[in-house]
Amino acid sequence: MTQASVTSDTRELIVESAYECFRGQGLQKTTIVDIAKTANVSRSTIYEYFSDKGAILEACAEQASEQFYREMSSAMDQGRSLEEKLSRAGVFVTQARRAIESGKYFDEDSISLLLTKDAAVLLRECVDFFAPYLSAAKLTGEVRKDLDVRAGGEWFARILFSLFSTPSSTLDMENPEVAAEFVRAHVVRGFAGDRARPRRA
Repeated sequence: MTQASVTSDTRELIVESAYECFRGQGLQKTTIVDIAKTANVSRSTIYEYFSDKGAILEACAEQASEQFYREMSSAMDQGRSLEEKLSRAGVFVTQARRAIESGKYFDEDSISLLLTKDAAVLLRECVDFFAPYLSAAKLTGEVRKDLDVRAGGEWFARILFSLFSTPSSTLDMENPEVAAEFVRAHVVRGFAGDRARPRRA
């Protein structure tokens, strides 16, 4: 095994151990010592890879973000039109919220921190993710030709942030059909403007 492989494996082990600690003890209560014990490494080993707990949290957030976009992309790829793809993204995000609440990923304090402290970074990543979808839709005529791709992407990203972080008081967003129709009616059709839209079956 090469040195690079060992380095990568050790770093991955620390990140996975941090996940486990954050889930079990919460972000605030978890210490470097806790993570080291869970990973079965020394504190000095952890400091070879991360300067402090904040750096570990950033690595966890980066890994979670990459996994999130991979899974959302997979869900979106099941749709053919932009309307179907973005609707599936909305459904994916509402279901991801349920996974968070079940304790599958970070605890609620961790999520609140990520959505406030690192919100600008997360928003930019989300806009970058959706830009190719909107650009392609302009070429196919699915959206109006004067649509600002970056602004449209940010608008949709902010909608997804809201779907993820704020439960609805009027709609059952846990129902995939309700979440999908919400996106179709208030986002996708707004991108299309007055353009003639095909009738849904």
